[in-house]
Amino acid sequence: MLIQFLLSVILLVALLVTWRRAKQNAIRRIEALGWSVVWIGTTVVIWKPNATTVIANMLGIGRGVDFVLYAAVIVLLFLVFHLHVAHDKLERQLTELVRQQALKDHDKL
Repeated sequence: MLIQFLLSVILLVALLVTWRRAKQNAIRRIEALGWSVVWIGTTVVIWKPNATTVIANMLGIGRGVDFVLYAAVIVLLFLVFHLHVAHDKLERQLTELVRQQALKDHDKL
């Protein structure tokens, strides 16, 4: 019971930080909404662990913990892909800026 309470407090803090960052325009509101679903869903699972077993059985997975692990792997892979795409985009933008600056510097000579 103590661990459920402590984890719930941590998740509440995560929820508050998420919306503070959204108000600061550090993240989009749709992203804040998505993370809020994650934080609230995690809190529900902490207090009702059998919920994952019910969902897993509906999907043909034997145990709730297996469902959680499969979902976590999929979400993490999606996030890694998203970070890779963002990194690649930034790298291309930086290359273009450096190229433009080099051409300007060359023209000055």
